[in-house]
Amino acid sequence: MISNQALGIFGGTFDPLHMGHINPILEAASQLSINKIALIPCHIPSHKGAASTSSEHRLAMVKLLCQQYPIFFPDEREIKRNKPTYSIDTLRELRKLHPQTPLCFFIGMDSLHSLPTWRHWQELCELCHFVVCQRGGQTAQFSPQISQLLKERQVTMPGEIQRTRSGKIFIADTKPVAISSTALRARLAKQLPVDGLIPAPVVRYIKQHKLYTQNT
Repeated sequence: MISNQALGIFGGTFDPLHMGHINPILEAASQLSINKIALIPCHIPSHKGAASTSSEHRLAMVKLLCQQYPIFFPDEREIKRNKPTYSIDTLRELRKLHPQTPLCFFIGMDSLHSLPTWRHWQELCELCHFVVCQRGGQTAQFSPQISQLLKERQVTMPGEIQRTRSGKIFIADTKPVAISSTALRARLAKQLPVDGLIPAPVVRYIKQHKLYTQNT
């Protein structure tokens, strides 16, 4: 029996967390009537190089954003793990904690394209739903493998996500936001304005702690 409202999950390096992350997720969550989303900063990314900023600073920025947007709450489990992070480990833990709750894992279109490269990706499909947000510049030309996956698992009615605990893919109708953390770090290093691109409390924290400056 399915119980409780669906729980959203969004993980990443968050270096820094910005509106290109947040706005599409807010739109997708509204479409699916999701009112709680865990923000999970990773400690040691398994898929790319180390973050520019410490885990402590990135977690602090996540907490500031959660204060501004109550739909989000911080989840520290990957930082506390203190080892390379894989989504499968986090989803297994969350499924044990929430055995009958629909778990909705928010990803970008780029991640959907690369899903077969993820560790134990087929098990991931059994642990959660995937909610796919559009990203700037991404196309809908899928590989045969992803096309088959969508044929088997894609749903278009939001209620199907709430009625089942896992196994579905929902492609949300979100506005593409062409903002990257890399570009924002470059702007911050040059002391260029980032108004509207990063939440104001996070910008203040970045300036207070002199993050992303050219001499760090």
